[in-house]
Amino acid sequence: MNPRVLPRVLVPLIAAVLCLGIVPATAAQPRDSESTAQPGASATPTERDAGHLLRRHHVRVGEGSPTVTISDEAYVPKGEVHHDDIICLLGKVRVEGEVTGDVVVVLGSVEISGTVRGDVIGVMSPTHIRESAVIEGDLVSIGGPLDRSPASSVGGQEVKLNFLDFVPFLRGGWAGLWKLLFLLKLAKLAGLFLMLLLVTALVPRRISVIAASFPDRWGMSILTGLIAYCATIVLCVILAVTLIGIPLAIALWFAAKVVKWIGLASILFLIGHTLGRNVLKRELSHLAAVLGGFAVYAVISLVPFFGGVFAMVMSVLALGIALLTRFGSEEGWKKPGAPAAPGVAPPASPAGAPPVYSPAPGTGA
Repeated sequence: MNPRVLPRVLVPLIAAVLCLGIVPATAAQPRDSESTAQPGASATPTERDAGHLLRRHHVRVGEGSPTVTISDEAYVPKGEVHHDDIICLLGKVRVEGEVTGDVVVVLGSVEISGTVRGDVIGVMSPTHIRESAVIEGDLVSIGGPLDRSPASSVGGQEVKLNFLDFVPFLRGGWAGLWKLLFLLKLAKLAGLFLMLLLVTALVPRRISVIAASFPDRWGMSILTGLIAYCATIVLCVILAVTLIGIPLAIALWFAAKVVKWIGLASILFLIGHTLGRNVLKRELSHLAAVLGGFAVYAVISLVPFFGGVFAMVMSVLALGIALLTRFGSEEGWKKPGAPAAPGVAPPASPAGAPPVYSPAPGTGA
């Protein structure tokens, strides 16, 4: 890259940031510069036809300063000349006429079919250079797609740093982004599925105890889960403040994850076992019941927006019910020497295969 390109990129960007701080104060002051502004540089709030300069909420920051647009469209029509720079934030710039300064667009879009005497810089902005475009300075595109016609003219350097091209699927725009998010969601579900299988294989009896307690204690599970989540986050932040506490923060977060997995496996076991009894008319094993419940969970969690809320609610319920039942212990949180609560423990089964337990209606914790 030419050494002069970087300063010419940074200067307009810094000017854009400074203008953001100047805009509120300038907007409150009376503006009399409109009467002395040169043709094509007017910032009136009137919307005109295609043959006139479009201005709705543009701000003029003093004479000889760049025109700044925020979440709006800056349009220089054919046959008119804009005698300053154009800096656009979260908006769109269309140049069919002539701009004597630079054109800088941040998080917006830019379309050039006229003449720009300075540089054209797009930061995280789609940049379209038509065949009739003439750019006497540099053409710089950072983090956004660049569409330049071979018939266009660029007097300086053309610099393209579209790092999003290195991220899979992002080349396809919003559709590619949704594909990437969908694949990440599938990968997360696959990891959760493996953890649930491991929990089911290691502690099947505890899963039965938690599933038996859930119908009568789901309301308290929400409150307990919310408190536990908040307490875990606060403690992890406090521990992570010091270097010594970082390992403890990681261990605490992982422990909360394990407890949540145990509770979630129990809820999914209850869902799958209920579906097997009512739909398939048969009793499912521990593994089959968890698989059936996970299938329902996965389908619902893939629904946009609603799926995220559903997954969060399930996580809160899972963490809460696991804590309320002492991680599936048959004794629960009873005091030493107190008699065990009747009807909590799953029925005894021969050694070997894990017990398949279906909670009877009205069974308490």
